[in-house]
Amino acid sequence: MNPKDIVLLVLDGYEGSMSGKTLLQKVCYFVDVALNTGVPFKAHHYGPYSPSIEESVGELKELGFIDEHTIGFGVSSPSGFGELRRYDYRLTDDGSKVVEDLKRKNATQAANIAEIVNRIKKSGNPDYFELSIAAKSYFILRKQNKPMTNTEIEKEAQKLGWPLEQDSVRKAIKLLQGIDLVTNG
Repeated sequence: MNPKDIVLLVLDGYEGSMSGKTLLQKVCYFVDVALNTGVPFKAHHYGPYSPSIEESVGELKELGFIDEHTIGFGVSSPSGFGELRRYDYRLTDDGSKVVEDLKRKNATQAANIAEIVNRIKKSGNPDYFELSIAAKSYFILRKQNKPMTNTEIEKEAQKLGWPLEQDSVRKAIKLLQGIDLVTNG
């Protein structure tokens, strides 16, 4: 499944709309992790980021399959989080038709993406901030490929320029357990 299909199906899983680029990127990251879609992600300001997903959003806008609405905010928070500008996405009528076609032609993959989105939502429906910390924590765990303590995750995050606090890592691990990416123990 290509990045454009993933973006469309993720949006569909959120009832056709999502608030924020960061949230969209992180949900797509967890879809990639769970389903091994092959979409490349790299370390970035707010955690794992895929230029392919970003490009796909642009192409889907140009094709008229999604609408983007920008909401401006003031200054960022002292912690460095907080998008100064939030980009909200919505499937258009044409985009919804493409999604229905994708679901018919790729029923299993579409159902798998819907299941990942549902697991994320059932794990407290985290906002972009919470999902960003969970994605950063999982990115580190995956990169290190070994069990790690919260303190070790926090130290590795600092090396990547991601300031994380132990309490936020603890919450992130609970979220990762809720979406079946890490086990308790």
